[in-house]
Order: sequence, then C-alpha cells, then structure tokens
Amino acid sequence: MNSITDLLDLEDNDVTITDITVEGATKLITLETSAKQSFCPLCGFRMHSRGIRTRKVLHPILQDGYSLILLLKQRRWRCINNDCRFETNENFKFVDKNRRQSNATDMLIVHAFRDLNETSASIAKRFNTSDTHVNEIFDRYVKLDRLELTDIISIDEVHTEIESDCKYALVIQDFHTGDPIDILKSRKSSITEPYFSNIPIEERKRVKYLISDMYNPYIRFVDKYFPNAVSVVDSFHVIQWMNNGIDKYFRQLLKKYRDRDRERFLSSLQSDTVIPDRIYPPLSDEVYLLSKYRFLVLSNQANITYHSDTRYDKHFHRLMNTYDYEDALFKIDPHLRSLRDLKELYIQFNTHYAGDVLNAGTELDKLIKLYGSCEEKIFRDFSHTLKNFRDPILNSFVMAQKNGPCGLYDSRLSNGPIESLNRKVKDLKRAGRGYKNFEHFRNRFLYATRNRPVLNGTDSSIQIHNYEDDDEYID
Repeated sequence: MNSITDLLDLEDNDVTITDITVEGATKLITLETSAKQSFCPLCGFRMHSRGIRTRKVLHPILQDGYSLILLLKQRRWRCINNDCRFETNENFKFVDKNRRQSNATDMLIVHAFRDLNETSASIAKRFNTSDTHVNEIFDRYVKLDRLELTDIISIDEVHTEIESDCKYALVIQDFHTGDPIDILKSRKSSITEPYFSNIPIEERKRVKYLISDMYNPYIRFVDKYFPNAVSVVDSFHVIQWMNNGIDKYFRQLLKKYRDRDRERFLSSLQSDTVIPDRIYPPLSDEVYLLSKYRFLVLSNQANITYHSDTRYDKHFHRLMNTYDYEDALFKIDPHLRSLRDLKELYIQFNTHYAGDVLNAGTELDKLIKLYGSCEEKIFRDFSHTLKNFRDPILNSFVMAQKNGPCGLYDSRLSNGPIESLNRKVKDLKRAGRGYKNFEHFRNRFLYATRNRPVLNGTDSSIQIHNYEDDDEYID
C-alpha cells in the first residue's frame, strides 16, 4: 500500500495512499499523512487544524503506461495562541512549496539531456514545462570540469560558429577511453595558450603522445606545452591529403571535357537558335566515366568489389563489367592509372606496418624517394609533405591499449575516435538550431558524451535513478 515511497525514492512512512482512480490515460493517486498533534514552531502552543486542502502535483513518471498526477491532502494549521496565530500548511518531502511538479522532475530533466537527439523544446514538452525552465534546471545542476590529461590525448577542431571571432572550437579527447577531456570555444592561440599554460606542469608532463592532423599550430603544441610528448599525425589525414590531390585532378579533367562538350554543342546549333541560360549538352563518354566511376581510382583497391559478370549499361548500350569500366577510364587519361598505382603503394604501406615503427621508417624513406622522382606532380608534392611530417607520421604506427565496450584491445594511434566525437558536436548544434551560450553548449556536449559524467563530485549514473525501468510499481 505504501510503495509510493519506493517510486518517489522517499523514506517517509507517514505517507499513505488513500485512493487511486484512472481517467483516460491519467492515473490519479491521492496521498495523505496520518493525523497527529502539531505544535507551533514560534511559541510552542498546539496548532489547530483548519481543514484539508487538496493540492495537485504532476509526477513525470509513467505508471503502467499512465501519466501520474498526485493529489496531496494537505492539512492547514493555525496556532491557538491569540498572540501568535501563526499559520502553515502541511508539507510533503518530495515536492517543494509552490511547485506543481515533484522534486524528481529536476533529475529526470537533467537525465533527459544525456540524449543528443533531445532538444530543450522536446524535453520541455515531455515534462509539461517551458524550454527556458528546463535549460535553467540543466545549468543549475550541470557544471562539468575538465578531465585530467592522460598519456595519450587527441585534439581536433570542429565547426561550431558560436563565437563571432572564431568559427572553430577545439576538442580534446582521452585516446584510451574516448571520453572528451574538454572543448574550448576557439582554436585561436589567445584561447589555447592560457588554457594549456594554466594546467599544472606535472600533469602536462604525463602526456606522451599528442595526436592531431597536419595543422602546424597543433604540431607546435608539443614543444610549447608538453615537454615529454611527441607529435602524432593521424594516418587518415595523410591519406586524405593524397586523395584530395587526386580528386582535384579529376575535377580539372571533368571541367575540361564538360567545356569541350559545351563548345561542341553550341557549334552544332543554328545561328538563329535561342540559347538558354543553362545548357545541357549530351552526356559524353568521358564525362560519364569521370563522374560515375572515379571511385575506381580514389577508393582503396582492397575495398572495391570487381564484378566479372557483365551488366547492360544504358549509356554505352552494351554489356560491361568492372574491368571494362576501369579500362575505359584509364584510356581517357594515361595519368589516371599511374596515380592509382602510386596511391596504392602508400595504402599498402599504411596497412602493413602497424606496430612496426622501425621497418615503417625504412619503407617510408623509400616511398619519399620514389614519389620525389616520379612524373606525377601530385606525388612529388606528396613526397615533400611526407618528408616534412616524417616523424609524426611514423609515430602513428605505435600501438596502444583502448578501453572498448568489450574490454581492452590494441589500436594504432589515430584521430578516428575524435572524428566520431566531432560528429556528435555537429549533431548537437544542428538539433538545437544553433547555440549562443558556449558554456551551456559545452556542458551539454560533455554531459551527453562522457561515459560517466560527474555532477558536483557525484557520479551521475548513481545520482539519477531511471524510474522508467523500475519494477516496483503501484498496483
């Protein structure tokens, strides 16, 4: 009968349930306390009961699919001392004075912010309140501190456009756990320099590896702030640099043949023909192949499924397979095959030497020499990039332990996890239709993405009880 105290996480044996009624999808539970003598807190005289007032309180916890409304029977007391006449109402521990929702609402609102897909408006709608109110509750309870630096940290920028003077925020992540250590409102030195300088030197000395892309200010962080660390350039960004050069070459080829097709089409028109603003000449073989089958050069060959069986192609009006498309593509420009083969040399190198830094260094020097003397300008430039970032690239072949859902496992030093984290930053900004208050945005992001966020020194996974999963319901 008194299991309402379990549901409300309330230790009060005086509270009893006197009635339960159901109106549609709403369950109304009447609560009251047993009658007992009450004395004036001011003069000590006995208090006289002036009747019972029914107070309606919303309790945002589903009860067997029903929404709950608590009807509180509150006695009204008045001091019998004519010189005092103090008046008060009976209180219930699980709801504050003048509130129309139980105190459990605050923690449930805070817990709802753990879901990045939730917005302030959607949370407010669920708890029958305003979005301003739920934001005030969140800011009241959630003020997250920076986590301590570990021996391996990752840094990367993400587009937020919250600050007017800088569109990019800086994310710092613990490589081992994947938890965000912190997010700074700007990657500018005016923000990063005082931030890192104020971290105790003993803590900064713990950092052994700093993983980043090829942005030179990040590379210089090692010399400026982390005396015992070495820089690590993420292999993904190295390959991205190479693929961007090849993709740029594709775009130039595509533009060349589109311009050719346009000129041919215009020259074929009659002199009195009205030329529209936008001209769509017939699709040539070159434009068709360069647009649709560029992946045969840009993608890793190991990831391409080559089909030997032929399929009818509507453009060429004949049966073709993957090898036919590849041959036709390479006939457009002889450099395409060379670019593909040179790219594959680096892909194979990047794949085969994980954990073997010594041999990776020998092989990388060979590639630098080979690319530096080849005919393709893209890879001659790539050779200079590899030479400039040789040591940070080699550091990316170091293996380290990570803590995943299934336990510890070995992984190469990479910025892949922080790229995934940056996606969550963008999702949060998109769902909220943009943010103006960076501190609120920072706390929301850290609270939603840390595995065990701590509120006011307490583990929030312990502090916030998930009532919706509770098996102890009122019958």
